[in-house]
Amino acid sequence: MNKRVIISTLANIFTVLCCVVIVIGIIGLVGVVMGIRPFVMISESMHPEVLKNSLVLLDTRSKMNDVVVGDNVAYLLGKVEAMHKCVAVSPDELTVCSLADNGESTVTPSTYLGKQVLAVPSVGVRIREIAKYKWIVIVIAGLLVVAGCIPRGKKTQKMKTAEKTAPQST
Repeated sequence: MNKRVIISTLANIFTVLCCVVIVIGIIGLVGVVMGIRPFVMISESMHPEVLKNSLVLLDTRSKMNDVVVGDNVAYLLGKVEAMHKCVAVSPDELTVCSLADNGESTVTPSTYLGKQVLAVPSVGVRIREIAKYKWIVIVIAGLLVVAGCIPRGKKTQKMKTAEKTAPQST
């Protein structure tokens, strides 16, 4: 295979990877600014509505007053983050219920994290695996961005003109 074709193909793949990293970064930044927070469902307490290992996006800007019966709410249960369905609303607290065992809990303003906006099945487990190696991912993304800024050896028009007008040594 032609060496130019291989180099061109690798350069195109590299460019696509850089674009993907940049787009994911921008989406993440916009999400944080808009109050969207990821949450990984690690149990089956919301089955079948939200499956185990789903990536759930929470609206952290929503207030407890915005929650209505039927909303899925994330909250702190001791030191663990949990998510259950709201079954009763009062001015100072929410009553939530696990879909798996019908166990009820009370959510107060100090334990409330946000309400569900979106759930994507089976993505959360992949994100948890990547998060274990987050520093490696950050370094690789940084290297991709830095490598994308390095000139690839193509001569600019100024360089070509300078070579033509430079005196030739004999």
